[in-house]
Amino acid sequence: MDKQRLVVVGNGMAGARTVEEILSRGGADLFDIVMFGDEPYGNYNRILLSNVVNGSQDPSEIFLNSLPWYEENQIRLHAGVRATKIDRVGKRVLGDNGVVEPYDKLILATGSRPFIPPIKGVWDADKKLRPGVFGFRTLDDCHAIMAAAADAKHAAVIGGGLLGLEAARGLLSHGCECT
Repeated sequence: MDKQRLVVVGNGMAGARTVEEILSRGGADLFDIVMFGDEPYGNYNRILLSNVVNGSQDPSEIFLNSLPWYEENQIRLHAGVRATKIDRVGKRVLGDNGVVEPYDKLILATGSRPFIPPIKGVWDADKKLRPGVFGFRTLDDCHAIMAAAADAKHAAVIGGGLLGLEAARGLLSHGCECT
């Protein structure tokens, strides 16, 4: 029996955990698995990003599946490649780097994006956050926040929920006064 092609869009905790479960149930015999992930890494525990910012954990400690894990499990990971189009008629996924992956089964596990309030001056002309303005959702966000905190004395955190409070605590550990 030929294997079916399973494409998973999203390499975060949900997408990777789904693939782990598929593999644990004999899915390697049923599927050739391909994953798309925006970030150039294996997957990591986003819940621990606050620990990275506050310095209690090294980024290497929050990874759940390193890049070699994908190879060991015969999963082709398009790391750092955003899926930009799904051709449902042709049953294929297109990546922002031009890669095209056909599928028999498709899983969408794209997660969420941080809400950035519509505050004047937050976005530049290219629809990117201006320097000094950060979302807090990815490992790259953590690195950018920590780099900016090294040269800052004050920081404003918008959002007083759990993540906002943890971001403020992390900034305090870098010597920033937080509002």
